[in-house]
Amino acid sequence: MDHDAFSCDYSFDELTINLCDRWETGLLLYGRAELTSAGADYEGEFYVSTIRLDGGARLARPNPLAQAGSFEAELFRRIAAVIEDDRTTAGRDAAELFAYELEQSKERDYDRLRRIKREDRLELMA
Repeated sequence: MDHDAFSCDYSFDELTINLCDRWETGLLLYGRAELTSAGADYEGEFYVSTIRLDGGARLARPNPLAQAGSFEAELFRRIAAVIEDDRTTAGRDAAELFAYELEQSKERDYDRLRRIKREDRLELMA
């Protein structure tokens, strides 16, 4: 399986972000974040690649050179920082979900590969 392409969705609700050096509970965010594998060199690690808020707004990971100062880019960075940080509840939940989903995908791929090999052997015998 190509682990570079693996991703899964993490749903969050009542997510708080850090503003003015404190966790802002007056701003609660709801939505889903796409957790994407960080690559073969970072087995089991992920980053947030996109965020979709429940109202429909879609936030993409900002390009460091384009729109670096936009509100959407800053909101994405702050939400992603919470989800990617294993010291936060959301971060621990996201890491646990990612690890589980990644393991499940490996098992599914192994079963699929085994089934294909078995079918190939049966075709050769026929």
